[in-house]
Amino acid sequence: MKAEKDLVLGLKKGDSEALSMIYDQYYEGLYFYLLKFTSQKDLVQNAVQDLFVDLWASRSKLGEINSLKGYLFVSGKRKLYHLIKSNKKKQIVDLAFPTVVDGMLFQYSQEDFLVEIETNEERKDRLLTAINRLPSRQKEAIYLRYYEKLNLEEISQIQGIAYQSVLNNLQRALHTLRSNPLIVNLFEWAIFAFICLA
Repeated sequence: MKAEKDLVLGLKKGDSEALSMIYDQYYEGLYFYLLKFTSQKDLVQNAVQDLFVDLWASRSKLGEINSLKGYLFVSGKRKLYHLIKSNKKKQIVDLAFPTVVDGMLFQYSQEDFLVEIETNEERKDRLLTAINRLPSRQKEAIYLRYYEKLNLEEISQIQGIAYQSVLNNLQRALHTLRSNPLIVNLFEWAIFAFICLA
């Protein structure tokens, strides 16, 4: 697996193999991340495809990319937003303002974070219920940090908020989860074994 910097450099030089490697390496994570915002799989697939087409078309104009994954997540989210907005027959979801998406429920597949730690369905359901009660920014931060394993700077870039705000959101989310009586025992042994705020 090539390093991100090598892939970006190859892409900027017009190396189609670099684009292919970026696609192979990031498509799945990007696809499942965007599905957290809409259940319309066709729109998500179109957003991801459009993103990679545009990435190739504008490769010579790309600036410095510190985190390729972060760049793709931000761009993918933007693409999805524009597709949803332009699709007048579909429900418009404004991804830029968390108050609009406060009611959204993240759907976590079996491959998602924490499920591999605890397969007990009752405990998993309690944890996911607690996570889905968090404000949207906190839910997204939890997902990006502990499932996508992004660092706080990358999350800050993706969410378009300050580093300290990301840290605050994560700390508030973890505090809320820790204080939830339905999951406190699960949280203590599973979450703290699995995560740390770097």
